[in-house]
Amino acid sequence: MPDESEESDRPAESAESADPDPVALKHVGPATAAVLSEASFDADDVRGKSVSFRMLVDAGVNPGVAARIRREHSLSWSFESEDGDDLKRRSAQIRGLGDDERAWVAASSGDWEAAGEAATDDAADETPPAAVGSGDAAAEADGSGDPIAAESAWRERSRPTPVTALDGVDDEAGATLAEAGITSVRALAAVDPTAVADALGRDADWLRRLRDAADASL
Repeated sequence: MPDESEESDRPAESAESADPDPVALKHVGPATAAVLSEASFDADDVRGKSVSFRMLVDAGVNPGVAARIRREHSLSWSFESEDGDDLKRRSAQIRGLGDDERAWVAASSGDWEAAGEAATDDAADETPPAAVGSGDAAAEADGSGDPIAAESAWRERSRPTPVTALDGVDDEAGATLAEAGITSVRALAAVDPTAVADALGRDADWLRRLRDAADASL
């Protein structure tokens, strides 16, 4: 005669062995669940961080939904090594990286010399006329004076302009842009409006207007 306790355990074992329900993941609705049900990974893989943003998109998940899932579960952007073109694309299209990160992207793709020249030109353009006046200011500008004072002056000139300095970008809009890593005017001017709008769930025309305003201010 079968042991009743063993029989009562069988449904529980069956339930545990069933495939994890993708709808149980936050930000996953029926449409995304249908896509994930055909993918080579499941909800447990997402929770275990063995899935990347790129894998979600390649599986057919909407990029905006994939971005929300990535943020919710702290997933990697990609597990694959990327060449210079891919790094440039990510810098310009997806995240609106900060100034230092975008400089690293340029260096990684072999354009470090051009990037350095561009950074030098930008710093020169932003140097106020007063810096050429007195002997102390000139010494700070050409690096021949006190190194601490020179570094302080350089940092002041190189400080990124926040996006909220633009007309039409209030604190709320600035916080929204910050979700995509866009915190400076220069970073905003470099984004792809469609890609970032998808990731943020916002209107592409709104982001395009902000991008154009940022570009015009540089």
